[in-house]
Amino acid sequence: MENGHDKENTISVLEDSDEMLIDPHKQDWFKKAEDSDTPSRNMRMFRRFAKLTRHQLADKLGTTKQAISNMENGISPISKKTAKELALIFKVSARNFM
Repeated sequence: MENGHDKENTISVLEDSDEMLIDPHKQDWFKKAEDSDTPSRNMRMFRRFAKLTRHQLADKLGTTKQAISNMENGISPISKKTAKELALIFKVSARNFM
């Protein structure tokens, strides 16, 4: 605590004309969340968001359910080729999986 204020709970604010906007990139919670994002966690998150099972995603990628599990758990790396295929499936940037 500094000057009676808890730094983690301090909110950075941007002013835009008549509105006040919070800049999430300057928030501690956002930085922590961003640091914890990994390609494997992103893969799992996008798969779940798309309501696909590991088996269904494996079929789309032409691989096995176990291979999907290994990638999602960080046991096996996600290749550039797979990252590009995931990007097409989920309609997002391949950078999410690299």
